[in-house]
Amino acid sequence: MKVRLLSIFLLLSYLVAANYRPPNMEKEIFNADSLKIDAISRAALFSGLISVARDFNDEDHEVDYELRSNALAIAGRLDPESETFKDIAEDLKARGQTVAEDDASKSDVSAKIYRGVRVLMREKDNKDNMKCASYCIDIALRLDPEGRNAKKLKDYQEDAGKPDWKDMLGDEIAIGEGGGYGRSTRMEERREEIPGGEAKGFVSTGAEIYGLSVRQLSNGRHAGAASRLTALALKADDIEGIEFHIDQKVGDMTGTSLKDVAKLMRARHEGDGRIPAGYRVTISFEDRETPLDGPSAGTAMSLLLDSLFTGNELDDKFAVTGAISSLGKVKPIGGVAGKIRGATNKGCNLVGVPHDNIKGVSDILVLDGIEKLMKIQVFSFKTLEDALKVASKNKPEEVQQTIDDFNKVVELIEAKGEESLKHAKVIALLEDVVKKMPNHESARALLSVAKGEEQKILSLGGSFHQIDIQVAGLRDALRKMMFSGEVRLSSAEQELVKEGYTELKEVSSKLDKRLKDYDEKILKVLGILSEGRRDDEDDEDFTNRFKKAWEACDVERKKLMENPEIVEELYG
Repeated sequence: MKVRLLSIFLLLSYLVAANYRPPNMEKEIFNADSLKIDAISRAALFSGLISVARDFNDEDHEVDYELRSNALAIAGRLDPESETFKDIAEDLKARGQTVAEDDASKSDVSAKIYRGVRVLMREKDNKDNMKCASYCIDIALRLDPEGRNAKKLKDYQEDAGKPDWKDMLGDEIAIGEGGGYGRSTRMEERREEIPGGEAKGFVSTGAEIYGLSVRQLSNGRHAGAASRLTALALKADDIEGIEFHIDQKVGDMTGTSLKDVAKLMRARHEGDGRIPAGYRVTISFEDRETPLDGPSAGTAMSLLLDSLFTGNELDDKFAVTGAISSLGKVKPIGGVAGKIRGATNKGCNLVGVPHDNIKGVSDILVLDGIEKLMKIQVFSFKTLEDALKVASKNKPEEVQQTIDDFNKVVELIEAKGEESLKHAKVIALLEDVVKKMPNHESARALLSVAKGEEQKILSLGGSFHQIDIQVAGLRDALRKMMFSGEVRLSSAEQELVKEGYTELKEVSSKLDKRLKDYDEKILKVLGILSEGRRDDEDDEDFTNRFKKAWEACDVERKKLMENPEIVEELYG
């Protein structure tokens, strides 16, 4: 029974969290420039390894994370400047999956690797050829141990030897945000330094801003929250340039985000002579007890540090979320709808989100109506410059005017009722706001309601989220079931199941229609757990009924994730 329950546990693990260990590209294993292999064979070898790293389904057998990372490590050494390699490495680090799966079969991929290995093995006196071959042979055999080239590869392995994979993988990272179960990302204080300049000091020595995050609750679900970030710049005798220091333990994704922010600050202010020397800038998060990871504080940190260089004061009613690149582009993050809701808890009435996350704003409208989007004005940003216009205390006149005009609309609706939203003058005012600021997402949402054009169905990502959160709190229960071989829930878990069942039924009509079958199968599982064992069945029969229902969910989920249209919409 324990083995039979394993698939249930693995499915729920997939729904809730995924962990990935990126390749360590610093370890020296062979010199790619010294390989004796023709360009065509090298290309075939690289292509095969990339197919493994990208992942593909061959009769629903997915490539495991470790093998994918190993293959990516060797592909990256063969062609480190390849855009394909860089894109896959970034996708895996950010999401644990790539934009698209590979259509090739395992045998075809293994054959590509074999063709490259065969050429490498012709030069047995070249130590780099033999080392590279040993790694590639191991990958091919792990991928397709009974394939048509397996015997020849094993023969080659006797000459090439077994590879040393020790220290080839980096620290495990949890995909997504909010501190999922199984998180083992490296948690430590982070420091990044940039060269000092000629400026006498910072224009401002301190600043603060609200950042938005999603946190995991004790029941496994997630809630949005606003947390104050502060920055303090002080002279430091032991520093030549400027050190940006996050003074609490954070994960690798936050650490990478700080690197990008530091590069951005240097690029923005070095040419203007605003960079001083001999300073430590300490960045602190209000919530020091909760482990933090994820890239979503990138835009907040950038605004915070930028204000030190320029003296630009930030609006204390503004909150923001979004990753950011070293070029100042605001990049999408997860859980945006929950993060927007969290902004109201700290009295923030202006919120910024990445432009690519605007579907999350529409999802709030679908779930909560116009009330949430009246309490807070949500703006979308493509760049740091876009964010500065709204985040600054002294805003550009046109930006302030649109904020004031939107407040007039809100006051009218509160006084006259929601029907006043359809009044011609109100529509005209909202149209003017949107014309002046096309990124005013609250105004755009209210205008869609006023014209009867509002979205009534959740986005695809929002629909998946609504389904998945109803089973998020059951992971511990399923872990216990896996080891005990029995499907039993505590009274608290039983209540959680019943609550999830009720909530999912209430929102089912608002889900993307493409998830109808998946939704029904999840409801069936929650219904089985909620009702418990029937009078006419024993524990084994109940366990089998539950297992069968979960397996149906697994099949449906895989079917959805094999649909190119769905994958592109989710991750494109």
